[in-house]
Amino acid sequence: MKLSQLRFFCAVVEYKTIAAAARELHCVPSNVTLRIKELEESLGGELFFRDKNRLYVTPKGRLFYQQAGEILALAEHSQQLFAGRQQQGLLNLGALDFSLVSHLPARIAQLRRSQPQMQVNVLSRDSLVLERMLIDSELDLAVTDGPIEHPLLASRAAFDERLVLLMPASVPQLDAATLAQLEFYTFSRECSFRLKIDNWLASRQLKPRMTLEMESYTAMAACVKAGCGVACIPGSLLPLILPDAELKVVEMGEAGLSNLYFVWRRHQLSDELQTVIEILARPA
Repeated sequence: MKLSQLRFFCAVVEYKTIAAAARELHCVPSNVTLRIKELEESLGGELFFRDKNRLYVTPKGRLFYQQAGEILALAEHSQQLFAGRQQQGLLNLGALDFSLVSHLPARIAQLRRSQPQMQVNVLSRDSLVLERMLIDSELDLAVTDGPIEHPLLASRAAFDERLVLLMPASVPQLDAATLAQLEFYTFSRECSFRLKIDNWLASRQLKPRMTLEMESYTAMAACVKAGCGVACIPGSLLPLILPDAELKVVEMGEAGLSNLYFVWRRHQLSDELQTVIEILARPA
C-alpha cells in the first residue's frame, strides 16, 4: 500500500467520479483507475461498487476512507518535521543540578521562545551519571564539567565555572588545625567535582573532622553559617548566597577552575541538536 494510492482513492471518494478526481490530481483518468485497482488488490477487497460510469463507495470503503485520511494527515505532519526553520522533535537534556539554577534557566527560556515546536525534557544528575546516560542514549545532550575524553562522546565549551570554599566569617584562615575541628560539606562521589576537591585537600594535607555529602547548596550554606563547617560550592551560586556578614569565600585559584561543557554522542550532532546548543550558548 502506497501513500499515492491512498491519495487517489480519497480523491475519487471526494469528487465522486474518476474523471473529476483525475482533473484534481492533474493526471489522466486511466492512471486513477490503475491506482484504485492496485489498492483493491493489495487490500483483497472492493472499495467501490461500479455502475456504468459511476462509482459508489462500499461500506468497508467508507471506513477505509476515514482511516486513509488519518494516514495521509499523519504523513503530512511527519514531513513538516523536516520543513521550515523551526526545529521539531523530542530532546532529552541532562545537566548538573547547580547549572539549572545559575547558568541555564534564562537560556532554557530562550530555547522555548525560539523553538516552541520542540519538546524538551530536562533533568539533573551528577556528572558520571550524565555520561552513562548519554552513552546509553537516554540523553541527547548534557551540560557537565569537562572537557570530556571518551571515545563515544564529543564536547564543546559551554560556561565558565569555578569551585570556591564557603567558610564561617569567624574562622580566620583555613589550615590543618582549623579544618580538623570542622565538618566539610561536598559533592557525591558520582560527581567529578568530588575528585577535584579531594585531591585539592590531599595536596595541602588538609583533613576535616568529618566529610558529609549534601545535595542541597542552601543546606550547606546554612551549616557553614551556623559555624559547623566548610563547604565547597560552584562560584556561580554565590550571588544567591552572598552578601552575608556571617560567611566568607576562599578562592581555590587554578585548582578550582571547573568549566562546563556541552556533551553529546560522537557522530550524532544533528541539525536539531546543533540548534539547541547554539541557543543555549548565547548570553542570557
